[in-house]
Amino acid sequence: MTPPRDARLHTVVADDGALLRGWVWGPAEPRGVVVIRTPYGAWRHGDTARAWVGRGYRCVIHDVRGRHSSDGEWHPYLAERSDGWAVIEAVRAENPGAPLVLSGGSYAAHTALEAARAVDVDALVLLVPALGLAETAWDENGRPQLLHRIGWWHQHGRGPRSLPPLTDEGLAARVERATAVGVHRAAEEWGWSHEVLSGWRRLWSAPAVDLDRAYGTLRAPLLLIRGDHDFFFADAGRLAAAWQGPVHLVDGPWGHRLAADIDDEEVRSRLRSAGGIGGVLDAWLAENGLPSGESVTASTPVSTAASTPASVTASTPASTPVQADPQPTRRTRSAFEPETGRWRYERTA
Repeated sequence: MTPPRDARLHTVVADDGALLRGWVWGPAEPRGVVVIRTPYGAWRHGDTARAWVGRGYRCVIHDVRGRHSSDGEWHPYLAERSDGWAVIEAVRAENPGAPLVLSGGSYAAHTALEAARAVDVDALVLLVPALGLAETAWDENGRPQLLHRIGWWHQHGRGPRSLPPLTDEGLAARVERATAVGVHRAAEEWGWSHEVLSGWRRLWSAPAVDLDRAYGTLRAPLLLIRGDHDFFFADAGRLAAAWQGPVHLVDGPWGHRLAADIDDEEVRSRLRSAGGIGGVLDAWLAENGLPSGESVTASTPVSTAASTPASVTASTPASTPVQADPQPTRRTRSAFEPETGRWRYERTA
């Protein structure tokens, strides 16, 4: 681990005494605070932290229990609510009165959702969320997602540090073997430890998350970014449909790695010219009264106009009047059109 030079160590004591560690980036007097909890190495997310700092936020990024710098044992998807509560309460005490946003992508989106069940926050910004064990194991049609799960558990599910990924050939061979003899017998042949095998069995037998029961009481504004080619696309849609507070869904021609998954450089250029996903984020933050970048205008991809027709795009003139929507349960969507290089804004409910 190489500590970031522009951050300081942050430590929180969990309920059972385990030390949860991470890093803090940001100004001495922040306009807001963002908390991200990740299993992939908090110090690796410096670019994300600096982007939030550029918006005036203090960004706190923690390693989840049992991963990298945090104490405890690593059990994916099992301890994120209580640990998230401990981290957020400590951060709130350190930053009294500052708006607090939970954010994260993939597994880190799960940690944010679980923490929001335990403590009130001002907003959530989630990217390509992994909702839970069952949702990562099975697709929306009940088919096992062997390629993604075998690859993920080999690399990230087997200890405090991530391992090198399997080669494409090695991963394909393991998928073929699991298809032939079953996921449990195949994993035993791979030499995984008893603890890892226990978690692997739990993955395939876990019930699906009851979204209404889990998140039905949450009312914080939600920015939910998914990708047309992401394997969690359908789950993000279910979460958006179940959310009881204001939700803005963002769609585009990318996969689980967002813009990094766009192979067509012309499309990537069009996305950058249209403000990118960061432009949507800034407009949404401003719409919800939260600190944002300084370049937000009426032509940004998120419109505050409840009555704006679905045909409004990012090319709408800056002089177009907008009216705030007083309804707390509004549902809206921004979709990037790769052919035109424009964002299309829609009121969905």
